Amino acid sequence: MKNLREFVRATVRESLRESKILSEVRYIKSKDIHKETPLKDTETIRVYHGFNKFDDAVDVLKNGLSGKERAKRIYSYEMGNNPYGLFVTVDFNVIKRGDFAHSGVIIEFSTKVSDLEAPVWVGGRSYFIQGEYTYSFKNLEEREQQRLINRQRAGQSPYDFISKSDRPELADTIFDNPERQALYIGDLNPNMIKAVWYNEVLHKDRRINGDWVRMSRKEFIKKLKIDAERSRNLRYFPNDEFDFDEFVQKYFNGDYESSSLALFLEFDINEYDLKIYGFFPKQIKKIMQMKKDGEFDKYIK
Repeated sequence: MKNLREFVRATVRESLRESKILSEVRYIKSKDIHKETPLKDTETIRVYHGFNKFDDAVDVLKNGLSGKERAKRIYSYEMGNNPYGLFVTVDFNVIKRGDFAHSGVIIEFSTKVSDLEAPVWVGGRSYFIQGEYTYSFKNLEEREQQRLINRQRAGQSPYDFISKSDRPELADTIFDNPERQALYIGDLNPNMIKAVWYNEVLHKDRRINGDWVRMSRKEFIKKLKIDAERSRNLRYFPNDEFDFDEFVQKYFNGDYESSSLALFLEFDINEYDLKIYGFFPKQIKKIMQMKKDGEFDKYIK
């Protein structure tokens, strides 16, 4: 009886914890957009991303992704305007259209608003139709200037849910854009994906009249018999922290005097080589800062 009571209490605590987490996630309802409140960077919202290629979906489900890496774009103008970030939308009805998920796969996940930014286009337009031609920014500085112009303009919106948001230009693309879109620039581990939406008819037959079925990441991997083995050299995920002592223990058998470790610290700590090893931007930033601070000097012979 005592064990039963303890089990029930643990179950209730877990349910309350999950309910608290769910209550902290904001779902933006496109049908009631004018009832929305200003968007704060500290909030967490639910977003969706559809994959053009099935192999890209599999890669993310296995390895995760970082919005800080240069993105894969279908059209060159997209790269010229928005070279970083994963395009996401808050509206599932937008993303399930065949235009945005040719692979038949959509992922659903939660993100801090601070890990989102507004797409920026030359001339200040809010969005472009896929395949439509536009010019590209000369550099990131020019893009930033346009973003600030967009912020000033959105800050004058008559709608409080836009003008009073922490970043009006982001609220404008989420609330007052037909695609309800943003760029995800955070770091997404596979286990942070809340659900996978799968359209078997679209995936296998290339027809758009199939149903979208929601399942967990693990259920999707099992259903399609996907090899979930990591494809990166090192076993880091995008949002993992870098701990030097753990790194030495795992890859150099705890030998801080290893000549291999010394060679790595002396010659391989640069963004290009670290990326080849399999580190993501979050770890690369930490490692580069540690090198700059001289934390590795004592290990280099």
